[in-house]
Amino acid sequence: MPEDGLLDDAQIIAAAFEDRVRELYKTFAEAVYTGEPERDATARFRRGLVSAKRVRDLALDVAKDA
Repeated sequence: MPEDGLLDDAQIIAAAFEDRVRELYKTFAEAVYTGEPERDATARFRRGLVSAKRVRDLALDVAKDA
């Protein structure tokens, strides 16, 4: 961690990714709980997770170059 106590870019990106995965999971769980077909809920969760990972990786690459 930097000396001034602030999070570095990679830590901020990791925290944002964690938050996004939590939100995706909550949406997935709610969809299954309320009776949405599991196949549809699973497909949406998978798309969201793949997208979140792609964006996280892109952001980390950009942060390295900044």
